[in-house]
Amino acid sequence: MSLDLDIQPPAAPYNFDDDLPPFQLEMFLNDTLNDCVMAARAHHTIRLSWDGVHPLMNISDSDVSVQYYAETGGPDDGLDLASSLDEWKTSGWTISPDPTQRKISGHSKPFTLQGGLYAGSDSTLLLSEQQLRAGIYTGIGAQVNLILPRGVGPSNTSSFGPGHSWQTAPDADGDLHVMLLTGYSSRGFLGITWAQRQEMSFAFLQSNCWGVFFIQK
Repeated sequence: MSLDLDIQPPAAPYNFDDDLPPFQLEMFLNDTLNDCVMAARAHHTIRLSWDGVHPLMNISDSDVSVQYYAETGGPDDGLDLASSLDEWKTSGWTISPDPTQRKISGHSKPFTLQGGLYAGSDSTLLLSEQQLRAGIYTGIGAQVNLILPRGVGPSNTSSFGPGHSWQTAPDADGDLHVMLLTGYSSRGFLGITWAQRQEMSFAFLQSNCWGVFFIQK
């Protein structure tokens, strides 16, 4: 399915994962390495590769860490999402034991959100709430750059996961974070981070998201 931001997406609630066979969400070392970009790629790869017939792809922590250190050059200093998406397109990455370099055909420029704190001046790259829903549906998810309010993270389980929806809380000094959005509800949007499903309001995204990327499989 190709990206189409102008279609009418399914009514809320919608989550791509509802059509997948039962499986466990993985951490992909995001609690021990500063690898949220690579963790989001792993989550996205599983969904982009699913064909509805074969079992879900198994991605190991080793697959994630090898690619993470290959792209950082060795030190654990995090990755830039746009640069890592370029690397995914040009070089791909290996999921053992298959030696095939799994690549994407491309990715969008970074979109921002209408009415958002970080909205850019290019009107062609501004997303309405409806267009973000459409992009998640037709693009099999969206990867987002966020600034998380301080205190949100795996060491504070009261700040994320089921029952802890992220609401409007701009924090320019918060931590940079990347995650995959997989769906939406009447209350906002649904993503995956730190092996949990995370709900957040559109107002939260408007105040804390500074880039939305759609992937061409």
